[in-house]
Amino acid sequence: MKHWFPAMMSVLLLNACFYSTPGAYSVPPTGGSTASGRVARPTVKFPAFVAVARVEPGHGGFHLIGGTDVETDKHQSAASELQGVRGLVSINRTSLASQVKSYIELDREARALGADVLVVYRFDDGVRRSELFAPLTFFSLGLLPTTKYDAHSHVTLMVRDARTGYIYGVLEETGVSGGLTAEMDMHNASSRSKLRARQKALDQMAGKLPGFWSTVVLAKGR
Repeated sequence: MKHWFPAMMSVLLLNACFYSTPGAYSVPPTGGSTASGRVARPTVKFPAFVAVARVEPGHGGFHLIGGTDVETDKHQSAASELQGVRGLVSINRTSLASQVKSYIELDREARALGADVLVVYRFDDGVRRSELFAPLTFFSLGLLPTTKYDAHSHVTLMVRDARTGYIYGVLEETGVSGGLTAEMDMHNASSRSKLRARQKALDQMAGKLPGFWSTVVLAKGR
C-alpha cells in the first residue's frame, strides 16, 4: 500500500486551518450528502478502515488522479499512525472510471472496498510572473534570468462518512515557491516550482493532521 496516500492528503504558509462541519462542502463542486436528501449524520465506529482518493476539477465533476508526484513515505506514516485508523486503501482509476460526477460515486466505491471513511484531497495551483527588466529580456532573446515567478499550491482534504456522506471535517494548507528564470525556461521552471509548492503544502498538512484527525474521531457515530 505504498501509494495509498494519493488521497490522504498536493517556504510560505498562508493561513493553515482545520475545522469540522456538519453540512455541505464546495470543493470539488459536485455531490450531495445523501441520495434521499436527508440530513447526513456520523455513523463510523473508530478504529475505522479509510479509503482515500486524490481528485482534480473536471467538466461536470472531477477526475481521479491515479499516480503520485509529491506524496512520500513520510506522509504515509503520518496518516497510518493516526489514532483510530485501522487500515488504508487507495481509490484509483483501475477501480473506478476516471471521470466522477459526484461524491456519492466515491462513497459507493469506498464501501465496496470495505471502507468506513472516505478521504478526498486535491491541489489548486497557480503561477504569477513578472519581467524585472523587459528590454534586457528582449535583447538577450530570453536567455538571461530576468523573469520573476511565484507558484502557489493550495491543498484541501475532506473526510466523509462513506455510508451517509456526513462531512467530519476539512483541512487546508498553502505552500509557495518561486525564483528567477530565463524567459526561455519559464515553463519548466514554473512546473518545478509548482511541485515544490505542493510539497510544502503537503508537509505542512502532515504536521497538522494529528490535531485535525482528533476532531474527526470525536464526531464518531453514536
